[in-house]
Amino acid sequence: MRHYVNFTLLFAFTALVASGLLRFFQAFSLATTRIHIVFGSLVLILVGLHLASRLDYFRKMLRGPKEPTSSRPRALPLILLPVLTCVYALTACLLDLWPVPQLLGFSYEAKSRAIIFRPETGTAVRQLEDKSFQLKRQAPEEASILVEVEWGPQFDSGARFPTSFSDARPQIAIWAESSTGALIETFFVSAESAYSESFKWAGEERRRVDLLPIWRHQFTLASGVEPNGNIDSYSSATPEHSFSVENYLQADANGFYVCIEINVPGDPNDFFHSDQSPESDGYTFPGIGQPSVQFSAYIEPDASKSYYIMDYVGHGGGSHQPSGGVYFDSSQITTARDLIEKILVRVKRP
Repeated sequence: MRHYVNFTLLFAFTALVASGLLRFFQAFSLATTRIHIVFGSLVLILVGLHLASRLDYFRKMLRGPKEPTSSRPRALPLILLPVLTCVYALTACLLDLWPVPQLLGFSYEAKSRAIIFRPETGTAVRQLEDKSFQLKRQAPEEASILVEVEWGPQFDSGARFPTSFSDARPQIAIWAESSTGALIETFFVSAESAYSESFKWAGEERRRVDLLPIWRHQFTLASGVEPNGNIDSYSSATPEHSFSVENYLQADANGFYVCIEINVPGDPNDFFHSDQSPESDGYTFPGIGQPSVQFSAYIEPDASKSYYIMDYVGHGGGSHQPSGGVYFDSSQITTARDLIEKILVRVKRP
């Protein structure tokens, strides 16, 4: 049993360290997170078994030396330094003392802070059933926005989000924008597009602007980074923009739009596919098929109306034209129109 614990602990600890380094230096990955959690739990169990077999050692050392001339250290000095080390490490983590900020400065999170999306406090998403999900953005004074999406017949319920272990999950973004088209707040973005500008999707390396071009160009205003990686001088020069929908939920606030953009892998049609010249209007990168489609609803400033139905607006264009604008000519969009059956938006103002 002792040999089993020792060798299993060696392998599990190696996997734990490797997954921890991947989580530190790379963008968020569900696979890496699963490995880290599972092997972390395994290491915890194995360390417990290992320490249980060493209880006699701890009792012996903590009792101290029997003879004054014994070379064995006394109990208090023996545990004082380890306790002080751990106390300082915990304090440094809580108060951001040396060397915590220096170490975290090397992480992917620190280096990519501008392009990483995280929802505001008060935002929650839950899966209701195979064919629908809800997003709720709670604001002060009982104000809120609730978005309920009912998937259509062309949406693969086996790939719904949160999804199973796959690199070809549908990419979804939900946000609010002003009546003039300026980003107010992003509520939700699928994990891959939320943490990285590029990632594996349907077996190919893809940028999030390839999959969600409309939202990604809107996100430039919040991040200050254009989809091609350049710093956007206009966005970086407008720090007064709060990127919060809360002011728009007041009783006398202006109207605004709630939008959703979705793209699923492997849905080509006769017009949008990769087996044609890259200069063709219908060319899309391998694995993408039809471009993303957008739905939206205009939330009227009249507080007496609470429920809205999102309407289909247009699509994000072929892979050679990801300008961020909405392409209203949808005559070549086929099954992608049926990814969503219905989107209900409920707005509650104080």
